Amino acid sequence: MQIQNETSKGSSTASKWLIGCGIGCGVVILLLVFAGVGGYFFVKNIVSGFEETEAIADDLKERYGEIKDFCPDPGGAIGQERVEAFLSVRNSMEPAKEKLESSIIILSDEERASQFKEEPSPGVLTKIKTGFGIIPLIAEFYTRRNQALIDAEMGLGEYYFIYAVSYYSWLGKSPGDGLEYHLVGEHDEKRGVYWRRGRNEDLDDRQDDVLKQLHSQILPMLKNQVAKLTRVDVSPIRDPWREMLLAEIEAMEDDRFRLPWQDGLPDVLEASLKPFRGRLETSYSKVLNALEMALN
Repeated sequence: MQIQNETSKGSSTASKWLIGCGIGCGVVILLLVFAGVGGYFFVKNIVSGFEETEAIADDLKERYGEIKDFCPDPGGAIGQERVEAFLSVRNSMEPAKEKLESSIIILSDEERASQFKEEPSPGVLTKIKTGFGIIPLIAEFYTRRNQALIDAEMGLGEYYFIYAVSYYSWLGKSPGDGLEYHLVGEHDEKRGVYWRRGRNEDLDDRQDDVLKQLHSQILPMLKNQVAKLTRVDVSPIRDPWREMLLAEIEAMEDDRFRLPWQDGLPDVLEASLKPFRGRLETSYSKVLNALEMALN
């Protein structure tokens, strides 16, 4: 059973949704969602209240600019207060995160089997009901996250920088974590989240899609960082940190699938995160990583 809805043509951030709820060996649920500013999506004629999501996302963008505009501290460290702000955002998302995770586990045989091996599979009606109810939960997830960012005075660029460096580069989480999905959009553009079952052979492709998107946002941040460092430090003496940063930029330019600092964090960056290791580990959601990585 498939239902296709046309969204308001006045919105530049979304043009259509395709929701398919099929039970059996094929697709369990297919959600084609368009990521606007930092991963929210906007469908007025499906769920009421998306105006709030749009307004908060617009406010966030107006305050802090595009994701790639963020400039990490030129000295390389992440201030403790900024890691605390990141964790406060993650904590504020917890109620919405728990509800969304529960729904996704019902819909995904893969996730349910890995976490609840002894429990029987949900029935067909439960899956269908959950499938139609998941859209407002996703909207709530993005709305809570973006409002928490505003409250913490943190832009999406800083959020994604800390997310990628701490979870992927340092803690070793996989950018491909989450449901089996493809990032797609109208006219086959790489936008949105496409969830499927039975595509294990494409897990590497899935991770590559995320890495390419992440790379396009993080590399400009590192260039912003070295540019600011150059303005601050005009000494002709070779600076080991600047040389290290330039080498990382070159490595990322040579490999569009490279994570930032994937060969090991610089000491100054690791020292910033080390006191928060346990809390960062706890705050990570493998199930929702795919939605977090619905970048522009």
